[in-house]
Amino acid sequence: MPQDHPAEAFHHITTEVGELRFHAVDEGQGPVVLLLAGWPQTWYAWRHVVAGLKDRARVVALELKGQGETSLDLAGDFSTPAVASEISAYLKERNFDEVLLVGHDVGAWVAHAFSILHADQLRGTLLLDAALIGLVPQEAYMPRPGSRTWQFHFHAMAEIPELLTAGREEEYLGWFFHTKAAVSGAMTPAAISTYLEAYRKPGAMTAGFNYYRAVEQNRAFAEANREHRFAKPIRVYGGEHATGLNFVNSLKACDPAVEGGMIPGCGHYVPEEAPGAVIELITDMLNR
Repeated sequence: MPQDHPAEAFHHITTEVGELRFHAVDEGQGPVVLLLAGWPQTWYAWRHVVAGLKDRARVVALELKGQGETSLDLAGDFSTPAVASEISAYLKERNFDEVLLVGHDVGAWVAHAFSILHADQLRGTLLLDAALIGLVPQEAYMPRPGSRTWQFHFHAMAEIPELLTAGREEEYLGWFFHTKAAVSGAMTPAAISTYLEAYRKPGAMTAGFNYYRAVEQNRAFAEANREHRFAKPIRVYGGEHATGLNFVNSLKACDPAVEGGMIPGCGHYVPEEAPGAVIELITDMLNR
């Protein structure tokens, strides 16, 4: 695995967009690559990708609302179309006319919606290991022994997730990091400590749960756009030991032009388990 990079080694920037204050790491020059992380992570999930890509592109690792140093916006709309519109406004504020959008996990949910609603701001999209509610059979989310998607139900409940995880963030989030990663050493102590610090802040766990509480809006949006044909190139990859080929197949069923596959030997946390593969995929899309 690449050597860990301290957060201080990167250039940090904050941007006010309406009532939201966005935090991002911004490195390099050239075509803009916008990176969106998932739950329960922050921009730091992209540290290896930023470091390996900044000599060939301008890489912006943006924290969605509720992540890291970006506003919590606990009373806001956490549905993917709404969050995608916030990202659109962010790009306009930064004067980024066109970006290659890369999303993982919840970041991929948002990137999917963005690719449908704001294609004019894209040169392409890369989605990494996620399950899009509304495009995947509902039985895939049913709680059962050994299930890795039970949290979709738990997080969507009102109040109960906060009651049961308050003060136990290390144990709770640690379960995901240790259970869903397949590459030994990828989820480093420094990374886990960074994520715990972020999600121990008041309101941060609620913000994360709110993405799951928007399940019905997200399902309705995905189902309404089941036959959408993407205007810009889109590639979709799952980790071999996570969503595998299911992720790309769920989107190919909507648009046969979707490309993608599976990243061998990788679990769910693709940007940290296989940063080299992610850099290669991004570079290839930039060169097309």
